[in-house]
Amino acid sequence: MEEQTLKHIFVLNVKAFTLRRAFMERQLAKVGMAADFISDWDIEDLSPAVIAQYFTAGNTLSDGQKSCALKHVQALRNTVASGGLALILEDDALLGKDFKLGLQRALRQSGQFTGDKVIFIGSGGNFFTPKSQRRPGQYLYIGSRGRFADSYIIDSVAAQKRLDWIDTHKIAKPIDNQFEEIDRQLGITMLWLEEPVVEQGSKNGLFDSALEAAPPAWLKAMLFRWEKLKRKYIYQLWR
Repeated sequence: MEEQTLKHIFVLNVKAFTLRRAFMERQLAKVGMAADFISDWDIEDLSPAVIAQYFTAGNTLSDGQKSCALKHVQALRNTVASGGLALILEDDALLGKDFKLGLQRALRQSGQFTGDKVIFIGSGGNFFTPKSQRRPGQYLYIGSRGRFADSYIIDSVAAQKRLDWIDTHKIAKPIDNQFEEIDRQLGITMLWLEEPVVEQGSKNGLFDSALEAAPPAWLKAMLFRWEKLKRKYIYQLWR
């Protein structure tokens, strides 16, 4: 089956996070890639009119969560405008040593799944397909839920469907959870890449989180590694 190709890579970035932008540029350059950075919709851009347009009344989202959500919305718009397949990354995405290989595998096998789909190439939430369900040479599996939105591939058709849903219903949850609800309602298949090739730097201790209060970096890294150990290895002993 012919391998699909990416038309664009979009990286969500806060204007003031210059170190994160430089970090992402270096990572992508190492694998011969470059990205368009989305720095629109920082917190200072969130006027009352913008909030009323995109978010439900009475939601409990922080300004940082709203900003992140709108950056994802902009990434979806850019994907629709490009008319092709896009990889969307948050600027704390830590690319694994097999990032390019994993990306190629995901693109090569995506055509085996018909209909609208989103492909999560990261290990967001440390969710993994049970080993009992995995097969030699197969790298994409239908996931039981959405992984986090730090790294995913989506095409212009599925991106437009997400945007249409948001135009009608507005955003009420953190964008990871909101996308999962949208995808379930619209029948957008959630695919997981195994092995994942991205970790979220604000979860594994590399960066401080811009969205939520967090423990010190050393403790966050320790908790992340323990959760990964449990879900990737210990739980797999009986799954």
